[in-house]
Amino acid sequence: MQDANSSENTHGSYEKADPYKYGCIMYMHLANYGATQISLVVGMSLSTVKYIIKRVDETGSPEPRKGSGRPRKIDERTERHLVQIVPFITEEQLHVEYMP
Repeated sequence: MQDANSSENTHGSYEKADPYKYGCIMYMHLANYGATQISLVVGMSLSTVKYIIKRVDETGSPEPRKGSGRPRKIDERTERHLVQIVPFITEEQLHVEYMP
């Protein structure tokens, strides 16, 4: 059983795999090891190992794909500046001040 201070992954947590683990997975896959054996050696879940192998077969790279979302309108620096110059107003204050 894991305690609260355990460094092991738990369900729902996310930890990006390091390039060394990607290399180990691909080397073992090319050496005809099964996904179950690879997951035990590398210390990653079976589904993650299978997904990385599938991603390499499809894209040629074990790295995650770039997000396909819409780019931001403003950058982080501009957002920090706006937060400094625009006063903080709660939703209740908006209704009181701007709604008749």
